[in-house]
Amino acid sequence: MQTKFTSPIKANNKGSCSKLVNYLEKENDKNLSVNKEYFFSSDRDKCNKWEVIQQIDNNAKGQKIEKEQDRFFSIVIAPSQTELAHIGNDPDKLKEYTRQTMENYAAGFCNNKGENRGLESKDLVWYAKIENERKYSTLDAEVKEGLAKNGQLKVGDQRHVHIIVSRCEARENRHVLELEKQKQEQTIHLCPSVNNQKIFNRDEFIRQNEQDFDKRFAYNRSHEESYDYCNSLKNGKQQDYEKIRQRGKEKIFEKGISNEQDHEIGY
Repeated sequence: MQTKFTSPIKANNKGSCSKLVNYLEKENDKNLSVNKEYFFSSDRDKCNKWEVIQQIDNNAKGQKIEKEQDRFFSIVIAPSQTELAHIGNDPDKLKEYTRQTMENYAAGFCNNKGENRGLESKDLVWYAKIENERKYSTLDAEVKEGLAKNGQLKVGDQRHVHIIVSRCEARENRHVLELEKQKQEQTIHLCPSVNNQKIFNRDEFIRQNEQDFDKRFAYNRSHEESYDYCNSLKNGKQQDYEKIRQRGKEKIFEKGISNEQDHEIGY
């Protein structure tokens, strides 16, 4: 189960989200004869693209966002085919999981002192959309090895979720902040920067999402599917992870509940 912060394709996060929203409509534009895939939010299933653009863009207006600062963020939830099969390839369960992921996102923010802000998903402005296709890129091993072409559609169930979330809290949640010695009313900026784990810990966010999927859908995740294991391979820290894994196996064995079933890697 991957949860990734991404940069919008053919655009950036510092202006309107319209280019990203229009890009995410590409499957609807291509398949006019099939059922339309709408955006969804924390409490609604059918949101059109105009609402998404208006709500995300308007929420950033008048919020003292600097020109070089992001106005919104893009998150992708990418389950493996094994995980999708486990939930019966059910889009409603994928939406349910996305809403829980955004609860985790909101709950992950702290102030400059490291104190949790106590936010919930309803305190944010966000929209998500399920996409059904994925294509090979030049970064994929299959393309590098000549087994697939750049731009070629990947086979199997490739459903994944794109999330667009405003940098600022919802306008309904206004706070009086002292800025430049003058009291001005604005909402709190929420930036999940990779450079400030004190404000938002991305690793903990991803781990929590993984744990929630496993608990919610009774999924028996192998070590090789876990975020910590895959992240250790990516960062060349496999030896450190193996030590952690061994300690975990010893504790499980002591409790008499050892379960070493292997599953396909989900990354």
